[in-house]
Amino acid sequence: MIEMSVADRVALDALLSRYTGLGDSGRVEEFAALFTEDGVLTVAGRRFVGPDEIVAFAEQSGAAMAAITSLLPGAHHVSSRMTELVSDDSATSQSLFMFVGTSGPDHWGTYRDHLIRTGDGWRFVSRSVRFTGFSPSSGVRGYVESLARS
Repeated sequence: MIEMSVADRVALDALLSRYTGLGDSGRVEEFAALFTEDGVLTVAGRRFVGPDEIVAFAEQSGAAMAAITSLLPGAHHVSSRMTELVSDDSATSQSLFMFVGTSGPDHWGTYRDHLIRTGDGWRFVSRSVRFTGFSPSSGVRGYVESLARS
């Protein structure tokens, strides 16, 4: 394992935190800018490549979640994050997430990331979102299953 500087730790933590903050607040352009130009966001097995596809996904999922009245307001909570440098300019991260809405926990899963240092700071090369569970009354399950089928 490569020793991580405090500056890199802070920058990587900020990147990972901005993902949920920007995603939950619907700031889709800023959300997509967290990825490299050819960055890949994989959600329930479906790949979104580059800023245009990531913005389109974020807009679509935001609209789907807004239509579920039992869900919002709500937020993603991230825990058990483990981030390690692979080289001076590359890192991996994995963490657990849970979305809690007005009716309580709705869905949860894991994030797995590959991150690189760019001229603009640390960015996602890839993030894989895997859902590992849904509450019995989850409003999101159907949407996630439709992503997996398409």
